[in-house]
Amino acid sequence: MAYVVTESCIKCKYTDCVEVCPVDCFYEGPEFLVIHPEECIDCGLCEPECPIEAIKADDELPSDQIEFIEINAKLADVYENITEAKEPLPDADEFKDIQDKKKFLNIEINNDESNQNITENSNTILLYDNGEIVINNSKFKIDELSSTDNIIFENTLLDNLNKENQVCLNVEGKAYHEWAMKIMEFLQKNQFVDVQIKTLK
Repeated sequence: MAYVVTESCIKCKYTDCVEVCPVDCFYEGPEFLVIHPEECIDCGLCEPECPIEAIKADDELPSDQIEFIEINAKLADVYENITEAKEPLPDADEFKDIQDKKKFLNIEINNDESNQNITENSNTILLYDNGEIVINNSKFKIDELSSTDNIIFENTLLDNLNKENQVCLNVEGKAYHEWAMKIMEFLQKNQFVDVQIKTLK
């Protein structure tokens, strides 16, 4: 058994739970937190700390939240580890009582097992653990981009991605969480409404 962050956390991101986790198994995305199922030790300390009751045991989830088991597992390989509490999102109080919030993630988890080959088309971003990012068949080194102005990098994404088409963000392993987060925040900020995330093994 593992604990799962559910839909209630979206657009709120209260982090009281992070402070009490003895194994630091929380990961932070732009809109909410997730728990890594392989790192969670089922201690249950986090559940009562959440002010909006967004954390549940995976065997106690209501039927409409079952998909968050997979969402937590997949996004924990993309999001960045968080070990200290911070302020919630600015509009947390406005969103805490809203029920249907998954739409605000603008993310779908890619489950298509038949699609084993990733094609490097114009709306595919590949982030490899060897330090390469591939966008529209153009390869960049993370070390080189680290010294690039953030506006230049965002303009590179805008120039190479079509908002009308789906964007597939493929991340290899758990490397370079910072860059995965930066790309995801960019996509959401610029209202790319159809985004899929896939972890490459």
